[in-house]
Amino acid sequence: FFLFTRSETTNLRLRLNIMDKIFNNIPLPERNPQSEYYCGGGCSMLLFENAEKAELVKECEKLKNAGFELYQKNGIHSNLFFTFRKDITVHLSFFSALKQFRIIADPCISEYQREEIQVKHTSPTVLWQFEVDHSLIDCGMCYIIRCRDGSFFVIDSAHFYSINDDIRIINFLKKQSGEKKPRVAGWYFSHCHEDHVDKFLDILRFHRDEISIDTLYYNFPSMECKGSECWDYASKIKLKLFEDEIKKHPDIKSVRLHAGQVFFVKNIKITVLCTHEDVYPASFEDFNNTSTAIVAETENTRILFPGDCSVESDKVLCKAYENDLKCDIVQVSHHGHTGCSSEFYEYAGAKCALFPVTSIKFDEDYPRHKANRRAIELAREWYVASNGTVEIPLPYGSKKTTVYPDETKEDWNGIYQLWCYEYTDEIKENSFWNKNRHFSVTKKEQRLSK
Repeated sequence: FFLFTRSETTNLRLRLNIMDKIFNNIPLPERNPQSEYYCGGGCSMLLFENAEKAELVKECEKLKNAGFELYQKNGIHSNLFFTFRKDITVHLSFFSALKQFRIIADPCISEYQREEIQVKHTSPTVLWQFEVDHSLIDCGMCYIIRCRDGSFFVIDSAHFYSINDDIRIINFLKKQSGEKKPRVAGWYFSHCHEDHVDKFLDILRFHRDEISIDTLYYNFPSMECKGSECWDYASKIKLKLFEDEIKKHPDIKSVRLHAGQVFFVKNIKITVLCTHEDVYPASFEDFNNTSTAIVAETENTRILFPGDCSVESDKVLCKAYENDLKCDIVQVSHHGHTGCSSEFYEYAGAKCALFPVTSIKFDEDYPRHKANRRAIELAREWYVASNGTVEIPLPYGSKKTTVYPDETKEDWNGIYQLWCYEYTDEIKENSFWNKNRHFSVTKKEQRLSK
């Protein structure tokens, strides 16, 4: 309660004190930044507009001369990223098309794997679009990639109204690993909405001894960032609950992500494209714009995960990366609701589009959102999560996909009692027919011709 009722003056003073302290021992450019941003978790950022590459180069030299060690450097499209470490982490990013130069000071100095780990090849690498329980809720997202050694890289989880999905996820990992206690080598979270983090939190609370978790990867914003006054109470409290729960498990390593970073989870290479830090100074009135976007590469396959990236995130991704968004498989942003643009999917050019949504909501959104239709037009195949868990062997190749039998059904009475949604008999009947819809290139053409 105290956290949400402190005065704005007190909050501003605390943020400024943190920022003054963290930048005190970092050599900075001669000109003043256009703005300062408290990212949360003690992490702060200076933003320089109308920037040139020379400023980044000069700042790198200053950091080296001050005793900072270069930890990682990367270039994507015409953008440059450098990470330096000393007693804190300093991350530099230069987005050429945006003419923006950022200096991020992060007290978190956790190591992350910068090179592929050579592991014993005991299992084929596979991607699953997991069918989250949609009996009472139409949103939620969980993707699972099995690494060569049988461990997993998991993306998000499910909503608290997906009642048994903590158990279902663990049982699925057990089945696909053949282990009584499956190992998650990395668990990544796109953002802190309840339909993405809640079942993970339940796994920590109730099933911690049933699963091994090595490292968490995420970057969540401060509850006081620009536009946060428009967030619903659930989003604000979820940020605090997540961090509080993580602190109870110090055996699980956490890595804060920044744009341009590259890390490996066994044989999977993950590149961070965008976080809320890169969306700033745009407003975060839409909480979905705090989503992190990544691309995962393994077995000669690129998989693009924008999470729930929305309008402001989309602007950054399209303008900063353009054709470097090219991928084989794309997760459709924000469940196919208002998310990324048609331009985003054109740059991605994915052969396979994955919709983490129910077939009912998919049918509602299809005629309304041009971006969804464009993603499908470009794809050879596309799959809706509620129709059954989708298994895609990697490397990716069309016609190799398997769709598991549908495991959950809409609870019409429960949905009405919970949400006051009343569906017609026609929708109810079609929803069960929809369970058998899985789209290859020929069926896609039939759909588009209607």
